[in-house]
Amino acid sequence: MRKSSRQALAALLCFGIPFLAVRVARRQLGPLQETPTARQKGHLHAKVLIVEYSDFQCPACASVQPAVQQLMETHKGSVRLAFKHFPLSKIHKNAVKAAHAAECAAQQNQFWPYHDRLFAAQQVWRDLPDPTPSFITFAADLHFDTRRFSECLKDPSRLLLIQSDIAEGKQRFVNTTPTFFVNEERLVGQVFTSEADKVIQRALHP
Repeated sequence: MRKSSRQALAALLCFGIPFLAVRVARRQLGPLQETPTARQKGHLHAKVLIVEYSDFQCPACASVQPAVQQLMETHKGSVRLAFKHFPLSKIHKNAVKAAHAAECAAQQNQFWPYHDRLFAAQQVWRDLPDPTPSFITFAADLHFDTRRFSECLKDPSRLLLIQSDIAEGKQRFVNTTPTFFVNEERLVGQVFTSEADKVIQRALHP
């Protein structure tokens, strides 16, 4: 595949199809597994659950984060966010390694600070032949136990959680990032920034 074709594919998969918002009947979707507590935030019994399938190397996933943060603040107490790994490894060579590093942060109950750092520094590590030293530096900057973090990066068992999320996403018709489910409604790509608040409002005030 030519470079231009790969770039076009990457843009389609990562940025998604504009203005795509689809309500999907529960019976059509695969089961939603429980997300580890470290990868959730918001009120445990919130009326609205946002499930985000994301790739740390995806530019669109990074660009939508301010909108996610704003919605969590605007609807504080009414919304819960669950993060699911969906690295597009065929086009993002370091995406799985980044997800692995995030899982190691979650092991120290520091997923969200590390999540933010990975997206903020995406251009620093995304094209490196080996991003591991950068990932360890981020952990040190955030005052992790870096010895434990480094050992976790060598532990292949952490990949099982990532693979489980990928399998779940495929059963729920996820094929691009970011893909969100706001309760039953699916929002793909940048449409989340313009439509998510409306979807949340409908869920809160039917």
